[in-house]
Amino acid sequence: MKKLLIILFLIVPVFIGSSAFKFIIKSGKVTVSSNNKDSKIFVDNEEIGVGSCTLNVERGIHQVVLQTPGYKNTYYCLFSSQDATNLDEGNKINDRKEHEKFIEILCVKLKIKDKNKDYISEKVHWEKDIDAAIIAADKRQKSEANQEEVIELKNNKNKGASLNGEKTENPNDVIFIGNLYKTLKKSGFIDTVNKVFADNNNTLVLEGEVRRVVHYSINKSLDNYEKVKLDLVWYIENTYEEKIDSISTQILSGDFSSYSTYYQKYKSSSMENYESKMFNDAIEISYLNLYKDPTFAKYINQEKDFTISDPLLSLAAPKNAVVDKTDASLASVIVKTGRGHGSGFAITQNGFIITNYHVIAGKIGDKQSSIKIITANGDELEGKVVRYNKYRDLALIKVDKEFEKAFKLTNVKSFKNLDLVYTIGTPKSVELGQSVSSGVISNERKNNNNNLLQLGMSVNTGNSGGPVFDNNGILHGVIEAKLIGNNTEGVAFAIPAYLIQEYLNLKY
Repeated sequence: MKKLLIILFLIVPVFIGSSAFKFIIKSGKVTVSSNNKDSKIFVDNEEIGVGSCTLNVERGIHQVVLQTPGYKNTYYCLFSSQDATNLDEGNKINDRKEHEKFIEILCVKLKIKDKNKDYISEKVHWEKDIDAAIIAADKRQKSEANQEEVIELKNNKNKGASLNGEKTENPNDVIFIGNLYKTLKKSGFIDTVNKVFADNNNTLVLEGEVRRVVHYSINKSLDNYEKVKLDLVWYIENTYEEKIDSISTQILSGDFSSYSTYYQKYKSSSMENYESKMFNDAIEISYLNLYKDPTFAKYINQEKDFTISDPLLSLAAPKNAVVDKTDASLASVIVKTGRGHGSGFAITQNGFIITNYHVIAGKIGDKQSSIKIITANGDELEGKVVRYNKYRDLALIKVDKEFEKAFKLTNVKSFKNLDLVYTIGTPKSVELGQSVSSGVISNERKNNNNNLLQLGMSVNTGNSGGPVFDNNGILHGVIEAKLIGNNTEGVAFAIPAYLIQEYLNLKY
């Protein structure tokens, strides 16, 4: 009788919550193997073998990670009652080729219009074919969504309300992309050599928007794991953050389990990490799949020709050119756009103005912002873009005005290192228009197909596009950038003025 009581005790179910229960099952021996013999296999954060291995595991579900040279980490879930064999090594990491551009990830944001419809939790039960189970769940979900939409439209119509409905706030603003940054760096797509003079002409900028999230909770027998599917739009941009194209993707993450031995053991410190891992995993897979997309292939190859196709433009040379530093303010202007402001200067008396392209860049490629020009006496005029060279960060604008003074362009280099120079611009705020800074020409730098004057001068945001000139009013450059960072002050850069005519195909 005593033995019988012991046996009955061993098969008593352990109740969890109010209704679900799990039987206590002894640890089992399972085999884990990758289809790549070089894959390191981690189970619950411990390396247990390479290529293939057999191990004893406790009852329940366990987190498996494959680390394969040349591939991103791949995530699976292991059940104590089932082998996990021939696991795929996952997505190959593309090493940057010499002819390819560098890549900068600006951000990946959640942009959910209606979290009730576009941020969905879906329960899936499966035993044999998980792909078929997810497809069936998606079909059911779409069918239910359509029914809800019909009801909503009818209700709105009856109430006389807007058919668009009420917009909800995004659950989050930004998804962290630390793993993706590491992948870019490891594969050579981040320039770690040219830290000051980045090759902006050959850098592709990516910005991602997650438009829809389906969070699957997948049940197999008595064990659960999770994965997410993201509808993710990648915007291809230039370094002016102008959108030039887009690619829509739909991607599934790997398998993750908050119920695994590892996550339960370290629950307090790892649950947040577990949630973000699913998103980051799907984002990284989506990024690596871009290399198979023909749209992406159009933009990844480096640019070699930095000239513009505009025909030669003849301008009227100024009769009253700036010949003294005190004349410079009469030729200097504020360039104001919908995205901010910068500086500029007249090169003819009949209204042609030079500034940086990044001052007038719009949100979409080749669709610049509307432009207002504010002159030294406070007049605000409509500006029209005549031509630009994005590769050289220069633009030519025309306003309907006769300037009292204008800077004269020359294709002759007339400066020397340590020459004293000035700039007039609009640092930080339009209220500070016609601000003057002085400094010296430190050197002329040549890097990544661009020439820049290095200046020992204090400039700020809003100075971009302003003139660099000497005591005699001779134009030497166009302010373009400055160095920022800890213990960095007074290092600025300008486009040499003797190259303006070549870059914009101009002549007097």
